[in-house]
Amino acid sequence: MNNTYFNKDIFPDMPINKNNINQNIKLNIPMENLYLENIINQNKGNQVIIHMSFPNNENINIKGIIEQSGEEFIIISEPATGIWHLLPIKNINYISFNENINYE
Repeated sequence: MNNTYFNKDIFPDMPINKNNINQNIKLNIPMENLYLENIINQNKGNQVIIHMSFPNNENINIKGIIEQSGEEFIIISEPATGIWHLLPIKNINYISFNENINYE
């Protein structure tokens, strides 16, 4: 196996553009707080839009309030309808927050 690219910051032959790559940014966040489950739990009560996709190429967006999260799921409630959703994290593409994200 060719180990010449291991632990390199950029891919070979990739032009370095300081405007696009800022390698000096360091986050002062403990690594255990960066897991999706932890970030979701730190934002309980926040209104979000969860963008999901499923194997049959169906894409859905669910708007609601974060109630709870685990390693494999997130629970969202829709106050307007009273519906609660238990959603698998593996199908989440991304989450849009309507307010600041708590991550500390």
